[in-house]
Amino acid sequence: MKQFTPTQKGLLTGAVMILASLFSLYILKNPVESYFQFIVYILFCAGVLWSLLSYSVMAADKKSFANYFSTGFKTFVVISLLMAAFAYIYFSFHVEFRDNKIAENSRMLLQQGNHLPREIEDNAVQLKKMFMPMMISAAIFRYLIIGALVTVIAAGFLSKKASLPSKGGFLL
Repeated sequence: MKQFTPTQKGLLTGAVMILASLFSLYILKNPVESYFQFIVYILFCAGVLWSLLSYSVMAADKKSFANYFSTGFKTFVVISLLMAAFAYIYFSFHVEFRDNKIAENSRMLLQQGNHLPREIEDNAVQLKKMFMPMMISAAIFRYLIIGALVTVIAAGFLSKKASLPSKGGFLL
């Protein structure tokens, strides 16, 4: 049976996450910011853990924290890039999300009562320019942070587990 590399596992996991997101958005008709997003995060964590656990089984003698982290890193970076590309494509085709957020922000500024109409218009123009870079950077940052946390925790656990004696003894 062919073994997948961590990068290939990241590509596969990212593709499954994109399919789950598309299912949520177009089949279930969930909004972008729905609770279904947690399922996408669970798939993300599962993909990183899959990569680390398969490395644990395959690696013979080099089961150090650094090697585990390297394996997880190769996986979650690819997933993060795929999800950033997905966010770019999705928000390029669905500008109504951006426009609704800008309108909501303008209503909020108007309700505060301490902004001139010209300031609110300028703010809307500025938000329109910043929206795409903001959404992409948020996606990248979010997935990199979650991926790093999952990888550090799992790598720490798996590298400690690898250092335990395997002949029936436990370290207390």
